[in-house]
Amino acid sequence: MKVTSEKLPKSLLALDIELDKEQVEKGLDRAARRLSQKYNIPGFRKGKAPRFIVENYFGRPALIEEASEDLVNKAFKEALEQEKINPVGRANLETVKFDEPPFSFRVTVPVDPTTALPDYRAIRVPYEPREVTDAMFDEAMDSRRERHVVLREPEEARPAKQGDQLTVQLESFLDGEPLETRDEGADVPETNVVLEPGRLIPGLYEGLLGIEPGETREITAHMPEDHENERVRDKDVSFKVTLKRLQDRLLPEWDELPTLEEEEITLDELREKTRNELAESVRTNQERETIDAYLKQLVEQTEYDIPDALIEQEADDLLHQRGHELERYGITLDQMLQYRGQTHDDAVDELKPEAEERLKTTLALREIVKNEELTASDDEVDAEVERIVGTYEDDQRERARDLLSHQMRSTVASSVIDKKLRERLFQIATGVAPEAPSVAEAQPAVATVDDATNE
Repeated sequence: MKVTSEKLPKSLLALDIELDKEQVEKGLDRAARRLSQKYNIPGFRKGKAPRFIVENYFGRPALIEEASEDLVNKAFKEALEQEKINPVGRANLETVKFDEPPFSFRVTVPVDPTTALPDYRAIRVPYEPREVTDAMFDEAMDSRRERHVVLREPEEARPAKQGDQLTVQLESFLDGEPLETRDEGADVPETNVVLEPGRLIPGLYEGLLGIEPGETREITAHMPEDHENERVRDKDVSFKVTLKRLQDRLLPEWDELPTLEEEEITLDELREKTRNELAESVRTNQERETIDAYLKQLVEQTEYDIPDALIEQEADDLLHQRGHELERYGITLDQMLQYRGQTHDDAVDELKPEAEERLKTTLALREIVKNEELTASDDEVDAEVERIVGTYEDDQRERARDLLSHQMRSTVASSVIDKKLRERLFQIATGVAPEAPSVAEAQPAVATVDDATNE
C-alpha cells in the first residue's frame, strides 16, 4: 500500500492511499462471500458460490461497490498505523477511484493543532498597585454592618424617608417605550430598594422621598454618561413607581459589630482585619485584570493552525457544561434548546467563536507551561492536599485526604501548576519574571496538544 500525505490549512492532513493488488483481491473475496450469503444464486447454497460465479452473476461493478466501503475502512486504518497518525476528529472521504486499477482514494484527517508563540516574554501590561481608599474602606465596613440590618414595620403609617427599605413595583420607560419586556397580562414584579442617595440614581432618590404606601408616582431622572446600559446613557428615563411596603431599617451599633460577626476581637481589630482583606482583594483583582490583559495580547500575537473539528468539539463541550449548570435549577439541556428554538447543532454553531477563543488561550498557555518548565513536585502536591484538607470539617478530613492523595492527585497537581502559571504570567506581564529556562532558548516555540503539559 502506498500512502502520500499533504499538509493542508487548519491542521488537516490529506492522505492519498493507493491499494496493493493483494489488498484489492482480498477485499473482493470478502465482498463475494457477503453477496453469496445475502442472495440466492442458482445452483449454490447461500454462502457457497465461488467468487468468479458471484462476479459473473452480479457483475464486477456490483462486486467492487460491495467491496469499496470495507476496502476503504481497512486501508485507512492501516495507513494511520503505518504513518503513525492520530486523528483528533472524524476523517472525510474526498474521492474514490475504484473503477480501474490502481484502486485509490483520498481522505482528509484533522490532526493536532500547532501553536507558534510570539516573544511572549516581551509582552508588557502597565501596572501600578492600587491603594485602598477611605471610601473603599468605609463601603466595606458599611457592608459588614448591613449584613445585620433588622427590618421592622413602622408603628404608624408614614411617608418614606431616607434610610427606609421600600418594596416597589417599578417600570422604566425611554421615549415612552418600556425598557423591560414582560409577558402580556403579567404583573409588574416587586423589587426592594433602599432609600439612600448613593444607592439610587439621582432624581429617583429625590422623587421617592415622601411617597406613601399604595401611592404611584411618575419620576423622570437623567441617566449618567457611564451607565452600564448603553441605551440610556446621558438620556432622560421615566419611572412609574408604586410603593407596596415600607420598612424601617435598624442598623446595629458599631461596637456590636465584632460580636455579630462572630469575631473575638475589638472593633479596631475588626477594622484592621477589614482593611487587610480589602487590600488583598484589590491586589488579587488587579493581578487578574493584568493577566487577562496579557492573555489578550498573547492570543492576538500567537499563530494557530487549528482544525475545525477541534473547535466544534470544544463548542460541544462548552454547551454541555452549560447544560450541567442548568441542571442545578432543574432545567435540562433539551428544555433550554426547546425554549430558545434551537437544535443541538444550532447551539454548537453559536458557541464556536467563544470555543475557538478558549481553545486558543488553552493552547498558548500549555506551551508557556512547557517553555517555562512549570511542574508540580510530590512535596508541592502533598502540601496542596493538606491545604485543601484543612478547609474540611474534622470528621471529613481523612476521607478527603485519601481521595485527594490518590484518585484526584493529578487534579491537585494541575492546580499547583495553574497557580505557578498565573504567578509567572503576572511576573512576565510586569517585567519582573526570573530568567527564562534554557529550554525556551533551545527549542522552537511550536507545540501540539499532545506535546503540551496538562493545564
